[in-house]
Amino acid sequence: MKDLQGPDRNCSDAGADAESMSPATFAPLRNRTFRSIWLVTQVSSLGWLMQTVAISWLMATVSTSDLMVALVPAASTLPAFILSVFVGAIADNFNRRKVMFAGRCVMAIASTMLTASVALGFVDPWMILGFSFLIACGGALNDPAWQASVGDIVERRDVPAAVTLLSVGFNTVRTVGPALGGIVVASFGLVTALAVTTVGYLGASGDHMALQMGGSLLASSA
Repeated sequence: MKDLQGPDRNCSDAGADAESMSPATFAPLRNRTFRSIWLVTQVSSLGWLMQTVAISWLMATVSTSDLMVALVPAASTLPAFILSVFVGAIADNFNRRKVMFAGRCVMAIASTMLTASVALGFVDPWMILGFSFLIACGGALNDPAWQASVGDIVERRDVPAAVTLLSVGFNTVRTVGPALGGIVVASFGLVTALAVTTVGYLGASGDHMALQMGGSLLASSA
């Protein structure tokens, strides 16, 4: 039997997740904190995939080197590989909401600087790789803290459903993101695609700040 690969594999993963869902699967979404972070994570992940497509296209237009183009996905995935052990320790020893917020801020700042540089015409292959690496570093800081905090946010009986929602969201966004990124780049241009992603990062950072302030206020009034 032929193995599924690429988009077919992604679609089958998303379909399998959807078929395994039941009304109880959505129980964690009744938790305001989980619902808010889950939603902004989907938006941010969708933006990251769109941005990866835009950055790859940008590199192909400013550099004639096949190596530089190939380094774009490497710069986007290498931080998760290098920092995974350290970030896991950080997530276990520090306030996870603050770690998530720090990661989102790194992503938002790096994306804003990249978008501004492209809009102003200051584009250099190594600069593109540098910003891609920084954005990925922010994601590598945020993701483990978010995954580790699920058990702290929802009730124990809802943890399996929360994990299912994480899987469904990841596979759905992974299926849609690159295609949507290609459509946005082709229809509206690179700057628009980068700007949309940056707005998503800024919104996610603002949401995390609001949750952090809300948690601080609840703790102080307890």
